[in-house]
Amino acid sequence: MKATKYVLPVVVGVIAGMLLIKLGENLVGKLYPLPAGIDQNNVEALAKAVAAMPKAAFELLLLNYAISSFVAGLAATLVAGRTMMRPAVIVGVIMTLGGLFNVLTFPKQPVWFSVSNLLVYLPFAIVGYVTVRKTPSA
Repeated sequence: MKATKYVLPVVVGVIAGMLLIKLGENLVGKLYPLPAGIDQNNVEALAKAVAAMPKAAFELLLLNYAISSFVAGLAATLVAGRTMMRPAVIVGVIMTLGGLFNVLTFPKQPVWFSVSNLLVYLPFAIVGYVTVRKTPSA
């Protein structure tokens, strides 16, 4: 079945990307922690805390998403045998959908961050592909 040659590379790429996103978010959370006593289940309190976060926190998150997407595309390409771009593109689309979920559910993110967040995943997954792809010999 043709689909099976895409499944493993996509799964590996998505797992690699999501693990790096989680690690990066934890690091940013250590550098820019939420105020003490914030109930993360209280949407209003969380929205106020997010609105008060410095721009640098969002810039680091965006950098994390770009690096994670790059590694995810690279991993998918390596597992796929370095010849197909489709697994990296699928990984980029899946990660973009995850970013969209984040934008829709996490309150009070700056607009510039929400837009950039959605635009970063696919291009960086493709750059991951381009970095390790096999070029046809002449």
